[in-house]
Amino acid sequence: MDERLNYAPCGYLSLSEDNTILTVNETLLQLLGFDLQGLRDCHIESILTRSSRILFQLHFMPLIKLNGKIEEMFLILQSASGAEVPVLLSAVRREQEGSPVHDCIIMVMRRRMEYEEQIYAAKQAAKKAGEELEFLEAALTKKRSELSG
Repeated sequence: MDERLNYAPCGYLSLSEDNTILTVNETLLQLLGFDLQGLRDCHIESILTRSSRILFQLHFMPLIKLNGKIEEMFLILQSASGAEVPVLLSAVRREQEGSPVHDCIIMVMRRRMEYEEQIYAAKQAAKKAGEELEFLEAALTKKRSELSG
């Protein structure tokens, strides 16, 4: 594998038609805590959580056969230690020596999920502040009415 691809800032793996791992880059190996022999010739499902296995079976193969590619499929990988690693997987189907191969790029989603949680918390705080403001405005309107009447 090309040195730049091997240490790219994203995971890379190549799958056979039956979703056996053919090639995997060092970035993904380090992320998951495996060595090359630990993943080569294993089925992709061996590093997917149960829910991601189901999603993979139901969507990956039909979509890649139909469209020749998949963009931003959310999956959760399982590391050698059992930790869950949320990722986005994009793949393209191509021919290599007469057989279909699926080249996949994997982007870790940890930071994005943190940002989404922060955005959600900020929206909830803004909603609560808006409700408090409405309550205070109603109370002020009532006091003004009492004072003028």
